[in-house]
Amino acid sequence: MTDRYMLRYFLAVAETGNFSRAAKRVGVTQPTLSAGVAKLESQLGARLFDRDKHSVALTPAGSRFLVRARRIAAEYDAAIQDVQQAPEPRTLRVGVLATIPTSLLETIVVRHRGNSAHEVLEIVEGSERDLTERLDRGRLDIALTAVRPHHARFHPELLRGERYLMVLPRDHRLAEAEFVQAEQLAGDRMVVRRHCEALPQISRFFTDRGVRPRFVLKTTSDQRMLAVVRAGLGIGMMPESFDDPLVRFVRVVDFDLQREVGLLYAPEREGLRYEASPFISLVREQYGRARPT
Repeated sequence: MTDRYMLRYFLAVAETGNFSRAAKRVGVTQPTLSAGVAKLESQLGARLFDRDKHSVALTPAGSRFLVRARRIAAEYDAAIQDVQQAPEPRTLRVGVLATIPTSLLETIVVRHRGNSAHEVLEIVEGSERDLTERLDRGRLDIALTAVRPHHARFHPELLRGERYLMVLPRDHRLAEAEFVQAEQLAGDRMVVRRHCEALPQISRFFTDRGVRPRFVLKTTSDQRMLAVVRAGLGIGMMPESFDDPLVRFVRVVDFDLQREVGLLYAPEREGLRYEASPFISLVREQYGRARPT
């Protein structure tokens, strides 16, 4: 294996045509340079220069080696420049509301992995309260969550408003209806999303109409809820972004509650440029594709 310093010595001699001038160019003494060239010739098993008192000329082997040596030196210099110019990946600490659909987050993360070499994600899942507390303490940079009026200190950016709809099995008697009345569901068994940010309003809505359904499942897993509905064991309410072709999402008459989903930003710190974040761009793009009408 040839050390790079020997390539430097060889190129200097080949380009200056003189050992003394070559030694000055690379900043070593002439004996040191001569010893380096001799060591290179020994490793290669070939004489690279013809020398006499007045001149230095490349041998045929030296001429062939010169082409490769220049290419190696150029690649080495380019590699150094590339490494020195490449910025260190920036870590973006992202909070994600637990009720953001996994499929949406997966799409964003997969695309981010393929297009964002200079940004590394640290994702934390949590409730609304947990995420805002982390933002306040400086433990998150942004949060993808439900946006409330009292979140003004986090410079909210609204992305989408989405309704809460009734999720029915495909073979449910009301699956093809555009709207359903709460009273029409009195005989159905319900799946309750215990982590739902709208659970108090949903419960009050049905109670006010005299509907007190039996429960088939109380869960904090949105995927488990959808599985139970797909199986035809119960019904429930959830944001329309969980749309699944194997179930039906139907509006409930007079239940107009919707949640605003968006980004909350911690106070901007030095070195973090939100507008340059590939993740944030992907979130905006993904949420811009399916705004409810």
